[in-house]
Amino acid sequence: MGDDQILCSLCRQPAVWRDRETGSHLCSLHLKESVENRVAEMICTAGPLPDRVGVAFSGGKDSTALLAAMTATQDHTGIRLIALTVDEGIGGYREETIRHAAQVCSILGVEHRIISFPDLFGYSLDEILQQQESRACTVCGILRRRALEILAEEEGIRLLATGHNQDDHAQTALMNAFSADLKKVCAGTGPSLRYARRIKPFARVSEREVTLYAILAGLFTRLPECPYAGGALRNEVRSLLNRFEQQFPGSMRNAAACEAEIRSRLREKSSGKGLVPCRICGWPGTGEICQVCTLLGAGWARSGGDRPRDR
Repeated sequence: MGDDQILCSLCRQPAVWRDRETGSHLCSLHLKESVENRVAEMICTAGPLPDRVGVAFSGGKDSTALLAAMTATQDHTGIRLIALTVDEGIGGYREETIRHAAQVCSILGVEHRIISFPDLFGYSLDEILQQQESRACTVCGILRRRALEILAEEEGIRLLATGHNQDDHAQTALMNAFSADLKKVCAGTGPSLRYARRIKPFARVSEREVTLYAILAGLFTRLPECPYAGGALRNEVRSLLNRFEQQFPGSMRNAAACEAEIRSRLREKSSGKGLVPCRICGWPGTGEICQVCTLLGAGWARSGGDRPRDR
């Protein structure tokens, strides 16, 4: 072993990761252990755990790493997993990611369910976005969330894990500050008896750690980028925060912690307000008509969108 080999701070094996805030180094074994410990801690502190937990699983690197980490911690958490995938209907992109999702579930031995926009809403995302591609991320986000809620209800899932990492939280904090939109800041803080409760086990894990974890687990695959993502505001915010993190290590963690604190305080204030059923489809929302029905109109609900599909 050469004298210039950087070694793990814990076991003196070759290091694969350097924490720029502390200066410590970790080998592949201890990096995976570090990520899994944080995931298990987030899961176990999320309140009462059901026997079965859903994982929002797109097949991308974040959700792949999350499913692998949650599978690795099953002995500690005592939960069974089911992967829930939404097929938005994005031609030339989604087919490949769904194939990868199915392969990962087969490798990990995790049950897998898929739901599609055409099945639920009558149209693919490509069809819905005709003449309004500039709103792609907003429209997709609204419909994806509802699709996951319906699929979780079909499967009896009351706790749903998503792959949002620390960088995602930091970006959300900055985007909400830029938009000054309290509805976005408060989203998901009100109680509901119908929605599955959501947890974010990667909230304290950086995007770089997530990517490295997927590589070390042997599950990382380069996949095409969503064709609608190029002009998204989040990409601009990501670049800005990455520059800050490079110059001021810890910026991502601090911004993410700020976002978590704001949402926690808003959740306390909104704990008695709750959500109200949409008068068209019946799903809980913050107004008389939910975002999905505002976006698609009443037709989708009349065709059965407000109830689980026949199997």
